Amino acid sequence: MSIRNGLLALLADGPKYGYELKKEFEDRTAELWTLNVGQVYTTLGRLLRDELVREEGPQDGSSNAEEQRSYRLTERGHEELSNWFAEARPSAATERDELSIKIAMALSTPGVDVLRVLQTQRTSATASLQQLTRRKAQLEDGDLPQAVVLDAAAGRLEAELRWLDLVE
Repeated sequence: MSIRNGLLALLADGPKYGYELKKEFEDRTAELWTLNVGQVYTTLGRLLRDELVREEGPQDGSSNAEEQRSYRLTERGHEELSNWFAEARPSAATERDELSIKIAMALSTPGVDVLRVLQTQRTSATASLQQLTRRKAQLEDGDLPQAVVLDAAAGRLEAELRWLDLVE
């Protein structure tokens, strides 16, 4: 996921400061993707440079100006966000996948127990899938953004397990 566009989407609700953006990003992505607050401010700096957001002064009369500066979408930022939502994400059939490369190399490397490599991965993927399933079961009604993210992650793990079966 693009952090840049994710922050723009969060700012569509109204002005927010950096740490607030970090927390909301993590909340909406079910904490599967955590952000370093420095990464948030670096991205905000680029958004400012590209005139997609503007910086507003300290909130609540705070004397700690750096922490309390909030950011608001500009008209250009709204357009960028609309374009992101309107465009399809390219399907990445040729995207590098570490697991596929690992299995391909294991199949052609003498002395590697490929079945053991597959079983180790299957065990890990199954444990991760179970963890995601438990997390989703604990969600409250109305946690749709988190449910969607957890479902997507679970779907990828299910596909990985099916692929491991096919390879075996």
